[in-house]
Amino acid sequence: MTRYIIALSELGLKNNNLISLLREHSYDIVDMFENKNQSIFEKNLDLMPLHDIFSDSSAVDLALSKADYILTRNKELGIKTTYFTASSYPKELALISNPPAIIYYKGAEFSDISLKTIACVGTRKPTRLSYNAVNYLVPQWVHEDCSIISGLACGVDKLSHQACISANGKTVAVLAHGLDTIYPKENTALAERILETGGILMSEYAVGTKPDKFRFVNRNRLIVGLSKVIVIYECDEKGGTMHNVEHARRQKKPIFCPAIGEVVEEIQTGTKKLIDEGTACVIQQGRDIAGVLSALGSEIKKPRLNNRVIKLNYLHAVLSILNNPVVLESTLRTLNISIPATQDVYTTLVHLINDNSLDIDRILNLLVENNIASINKTLIFND
Repeated sequence: MTRYIIALSELGLKNNNLISLLREHSYDIVDMFENKNQSIFEKNLDLMPLHDIFSDSSAVDLALSKADYILTRNKELGIKTTYFTASSYPKELALISNPPAIIYYKGAEFSDISLKTIACVGTRKPTRLSYNAVNYLVPQWVHEDCSIISGLACGVDKLSHQACISANGKTVAVLAHGLDTIYPKENTALAERILETGGILMSEYAVGTKPDKFRFVNRNRLIVGLSKVIVIYECDEKGGTMHNVEHARRQKKPIFCPAIGEVVEEIQTGTKKLIDEGTACVIQQGRDIAGVLSALGSEIKKPRLNNRVIKLNYLHAVLSILNNPVVLESTLRTLNISIPATQDVYTTLVHLINDNSLDIDRILNLLVENNIASINKTLIFND
């Protein structure tokens, strides 16, 4: 069946038409290709638009050849497929108005991911607010058996995926291109960690599909669609994150935002607007996890994580996503700490913290400050 669904896509059928075909004529799809049964179109008038397509046997053969190539590449790369009417298709995503007819994915099965799914999205240039909010909130939600959905972009996406991984959670990254590549390339190691820790990389696009700009807008509907609750950390009023807001509104998904300070930075104008107009519920501080859990139909069921556990998780997460080695070198130099190359940085720092030789708040502040400065310089250079 998968081969024929891919072939139908290659023949030019739009996603919504494929969904209708799967809903109403799932058993006829194989017959269309294998038996070349033209009478099927006469018996089902709603299939008549496909008659001309299947009359061109060379086009059908070419589409099947392309489908075979995609499936061969999938096998080589460990990419799995599921389609709208298959039992392995994610149930929450099937409920949206325009779900993808076919999904390509790597890693775990969707049934392995908690049904308590939270989308964490925001700017690619987060301030300390997002660093703190993500790394305080996500570990506590993971502790309550939630999964995190995001888009593997730089910034908030990256922070959210890694905070989940560091808390021993499972996270799903929705990509806007074929799974034969990772974009941006700098997040390749993070993508590998997602798979190694029982998460999923997924896309509605076949191998060879490039990360064109419009695909990211399409991708956002899937991030929202896979989730029951949307948390938007920081975003510009005119930024791409606002597409998630529109999808959440259409899909009637609750939106939450962390409280922002009295001085609103440009990158927080979208967040402020969502709070001011009442579109988003406010997360008041780093221990305020109950509202999101309630929106998930759950509640706090386990003993609360203490601040030390949360901060150690924060430290592990930040060390895992530093922009470049200079960030760590600069931080350690400021703290007058030398760590041999043979020693694990995180383990060594935890030992120093436990010995009261190092203040965890100070190193977190320095790491975040230096990482933000490093990213901003990189972005200015690239822009």
